[in-house]
Amino acid sequence: DEARKEGWSAVRHLLLAIEVLSPGSGRGDRIVKRQLYQREGVPLYWIIDIEAKAVEVWTPRARQARIEREMLTWHPAGASEPFTLPLAKLFRPV
Repeated sequence: DEARKEGWSAVRHLLLAIEVLSPGSGRGDRIVKRQLYQREGVPLYWIIDIEAKAVEVWTPRARQARIEREMLTWHPAGASEPFTLPLAKLFRPV
């Protein structure tokens, strides 16, 4: 319901945040946004690093990222099946 409203101010229960690193976004994504998402209790934060062909997986209590190179899985509460994404598909040449 929150996503159907206009503007980000209505979003109070973000379940997953995803950022794709760009040359100038590393500090903002890895430090500023990560700390904000952790402080706000966002259950899962993925930072996609295209150059490294890896994804940093952060949870609210994590002190270090879990690095995924093969598969991402997201199974929010209430979902009957998890969402899975083979990283080979994500990082394939376009």
